[in-house]
Amino acid sequence: MRARLCRLSLIMLCLALAACGTRSGASLPLEDYSDPQNRYNFAVPENWQTALDDETLTLTPPDYQGSEEELIVYVYASPTHTNDTATHIELAKKQIEPFLAEIIDDDYKVVNEGQTKVDKYPAVLLDFAKPHAESYMLGRVVIVAMPFYVLVFVGKGVEAQWEAFLPTFRQMLKQFHLTSAVAPEVEP
Repeated sequence: MRARLCRLSLIMLCLALAACGTRSGASLPLEDYSDPQNRYNFAVPENWQTALDDETLTLTPPDYQGSEEELIVYVYASPTHTNDTATHIELAKKQIEPFLAEIIDDDYKVVNEGQTKVDKYPAVLLDFAKPHAESYMLGRVVIVAMPFYVLVFVGKGVEAQWEAFLPTFRQMLKQFHLTSAVAPEVEP
């Protein structure tokens, strides 16, 4: 009887370890993307559609139909033309608030806050959620603190899709590199 319990425990342990090694946390295959304005480059999911409108790059899956539930990623990059901290913060706030208000409605609530780094710059991370049908809409905002630039990443989708996509979103941020920070113009 004791040997049987030992074998059963060993089998359960092996199954638990095997479950930990599943590929559920794997990133989608990524390909290089370079901003046409030569501001940054990073990796985007293979075959995803890209659309650049002024300061906002929008990324969507190949079968994207425009519904709220579908995955979508935004990259907002805009110069502030200053390295003065107070001025930079004021300008960044004026740019970030309307951008976020346009893509994240008031029903979303922040459910987690943290810090990370993007291209070696400190960044604030906010996870947000709202009830949706039998599930939730989830997403993440990453606001990067860097001189001369306002840089914001937003990704969102319905719960199951977003949770499966999150490793890809993390990998995209890891591969982001600012190629040209716009320095303020010097007056003669």
